[in-house]
Amino acid sequence: MGIERAEVIARMRAAFREGMSAGRFINQMRSEGLTYRRTTMLSDWRTVNELERKEGALRFVRKDRMPTKSVVATVDWEMSQEFMYKVKTLSRLKPGEPMTERFVNIMSDKPLTPAELESQIEERWGEWERYAAEELVSLQVWSAAQRSPSWQA
Repeated sequence: MGIERAEVIARMRAAFREGMSAGRFINQMRSEGLTYRRTTMLSDWRTVNELERKEGALRFVRKDRMPTKSVVATVDWEMSQEFMYKVKTLSRLKPGEPMTERFVNIMSDKPLTPAELESQIEERWGEWERYAAEELVSLQVWSAAQRSPSWQA
């Protein structure tokens, strides 16, 4: 079920952006042979819906404030820690080179302010082997997700 579910969730994001209904999407996946328990599919649909609605909302939170529930998506999926933050970074190998945009995920068991997220990225940028040679030009906190309180380990 794991690989099917991952593929369905990836397709779910595109279907949600197109404005497709949950029922129509589930029927389409069933006709393609990509199906699992309906209640789980509907739960995934609600989670993707919330993630998509709150995508990019964290960038409007003041750097010294804790994000509220209105900008933090609640997910039912398994995560290694309670919170996952997505930060957009711009970096380059050498001055004059084109910039590379990527998202970096930060996991945490406690809520973090945007300023704390930025400082973590700046402190740990050189530690990450694949980014070591790159110069960090700018970063912007992007979105946040919190594991649902009903999630079971």
